[in-house]
Amino acid sequence: MKVMLFATAIVVTILGVASQSKKEIVGITAEQVRWFTPPYYKDGRQRAQLFGDSSQGGAWVDRVKIPGDMRVLAHTHPQDELVTVIEGTWYVGEGERFDTAKLKGYPAGSFIVIPAGTPHFVATKDGPVVVQLSGTEKFRTDYLEK
Repeated sequence: MKVMLFATAIVVTILGVASQSKKEIVGITAEQVRWFTPPYYKDGRQRAQLFGDSSQGGAWVDRVKIPGDMRVLAHTHPQDELVTVIEGTWYVGEGERFDTAKLKGYPAGSFIVIPAGTPHFVATKDGPVVVQLSGTEKFRTDYLEK
């Protein structure tokens, strides 16, 4: 809970500075990114809110840290999912059921657009992965598999 409050305080601070009438550059280094575990992550994933608040809507940018050798079962999002791979290789497959044969690997530096409503699943293999997500609506996930 303290970590989540601290992460929220960082985001509020950044947004407060960014919204001041005086325009100035606002940035954070990788070491300043504050990771937290939202209550809906029960599998070791962590999230960091870099800009805005993905749970509220409006413009936002988040990062997600996913442990190695992990699967996220088939799901959809009601909004387009814009993903940049920051670290590691992120595997994505399209379909209503997790199928290892359908996974395609995207190494660090890759950019992926998953259209709204497209059933997909993701995995990591050899090590942890960090992806950056961005959007303009509240981020929601509807799982097709349990």
